[in-house]
Amino acid sequence: MLLAPPHSPAPATAQIAPLDALARLRAATRAVHEQLDRQLPIAQPGAGLEAYRIHASALLPWLTALAPELQGLAARVPGLVLEPQLQLQRLHADLHDLGLAPHDLAAAAAVAAVQQLLQAHAGAHQDAVRWGLAYVVEGSQLGGQVLHRQLAPRAGTHPLRYLQGSGAGTGARWRAFVALLQQHVQTPADVAAACAGALAAFAALQACFDAQGSPA
Repeated sequence: MLLAPPHSPAPATAQIAPLDALARLRAATRAVHEQLDRQLPIAQPGAGLEAYRIHASALLPWLTALAPELQGLAARVPGLVLEPQLQLQRLHADLHDLGLAPHDLAAAAAVAAVQQLLQAHAGAHQDAVRWGLAYVVEGSQLGGQVLHRQLAPRAGTHPLRYLQGSGAGTGARWRAFVALLQQHVQTPADVAAACAGALAAFAALQACFDAQGSPA
């Protein structure tokens, strides 16, 4: 899986623990996650820098929309490391190296969708929504490592900064994120709100790919 952490197949009779936020998030997003993965231009055989241009151009408005919510969540949770501004800087630099001026036209629609979702989960459950958004963004860093290994041989001298994520520390960062997620998203209402946030993040990303004219 390329945009979020892998989904491990479970027996048909397996029961998801009621308060296991990670398992619930994986189950809730499985279909949209797998569909988007299959259609990503950058994941197609022989994909090169043009596919990465499409990829980075779609991610830029998406992450621009989510960044304020991620930063706010990190500021309220001790030990939570979310770095959307650093990720945005890498996307801007990557697009600059491709000779492109970034366009954030899709960001306004994505921002509006996120704000509408937060309003629907007013009060204590808003941060649970933000945990769902963060789940998709942080999971995508793991997928970026896979994409980097696939694309680097065809990227020439382009550093593919965004896809490198936290380098060798990406796995440890994900495990630390999951530990905090499980601590802070435990009640049924919060788990449901987090799932809504994750689904909204995937929907917003799909819309950003659509705005690029991508088949994703």
